[in-house]
Amino acid sequence: MTDSPPISLSDVSYFYGKGALKKQILFGVGTDVRAGEIIILTGPSGSGKTTLLTLIGALRSAQEGSVKVLGQELNNAKERALIKIRRQIGYIFQSHNLLDSLTISQNVQMAMRFSKAKGGNTRKQIQDVLERVGLGEHMNKYPSALSGGQKQRAGIARALVNKPSIVLADEPTASLDKQSGRDVVDLIQELAREDGTAVVLVTHDNRILDVADRILHLEDGHMKSLTEAVSEDTSRMLNLLSKHDPSSASYLASFAFALARVAFADNEVTEEERIAMQRILRDVAHLEPAEVNFIMELSMMQRLAQSQMADRTGDGLGADRTKHFVESLYEIARADGSVSPEEINEIRAITAEFGIAHPE
Repeated sequence: MTDSPPISLSDVSYFYGKGALKKQILFGVGTDVRAGEIIILTGPSGSGKTTLLTLIGALRSAQEGSVKVLGQELNNAKERALIKIRRQIGYIFQSHNLLDSLTISQNVQMAMRFSKAKGGNTRKQIQDVLERVGLGEHMNKYPSALSGGQKQRAGIARALVNKPSIVLADEPTASLDKQSGRDVVDLIQELAREDGTAVVLVTHDNRILDVADRILHLEDGHMKSLTEAVSEDTSRMLNLLSKHDPSSASYLASFAFALARVAFADNEVTEEERIAMQRILRDVAHLEPAEVNFIMELSMMQRLAQSQMADRTGDGLGADRTKHFVESLYEIARADGSVSPEEINEIRAITAEFGIAHPE
């Protein structure tokens, strides 16, 4: 038995091509992922996220650095060792990749055959995992009879049937609607907690960032913490706001963050709260819809990074702003139909930080 993390990356670099066409994709990437931990990997397209996922999954080898998975050094490892590691990893893809000619049960069974799983009651294992993902009644149906969310659940069942120590998920919600995507990541989170599975999830979907224990950001092949990424993006956000009203830029940045804090106070951001945030930011700053969405997502990421509010106006908010500020915080809290004690406590904390008397 070992206490070493299931995934350990140290100074990992990766290159595509050779000679004059050689291009570096990853630069000295390093992090550990513990058992039961969910890591979300964000970053723009082409930043190296999927490349890093395939390195962890023993599907390719880094040219520099160390990639240790389940105690095995993957760089320069023999094919037999790589195959053994792959059999202990569950892969969830953007597309479910189910075989249309096979039933859901048979699709899951294929994963067991490829892994050469031995012992136990195969049929019972398949039934148990499908019931666990809510597809027990659909195991004999073909993929064409299922919804997009159900197909993705089947893909998750296929990834989990061999009880992997690690799950790698590449954009698992990209092809799903909001509710189906939420259901899928909630399921992944539940399974990670119950089974102690280490999860690395690549996504562009800011709506699911709250399931992460840690969020890492890749940009131009360099890994940053979410705090670093948000700090840089917040600077861009302030520049954007400054073009509308330079004197209000810092106020609006802090205001957006305050709204996000209230929305996150009960650890869940409902669609109603999102809509209320968008409307308030639009009315306050008179921004275009795309700019409102951009600012809102950045403010919510800033909340997740536990950044401290900074650059607040030094001469007070003024009577009109103070009234609007407090009313807006309560409007966000009421957006889902009730105001929780946690939301009231968060509002009290925010108003205290701004030197505002909380209305009783």
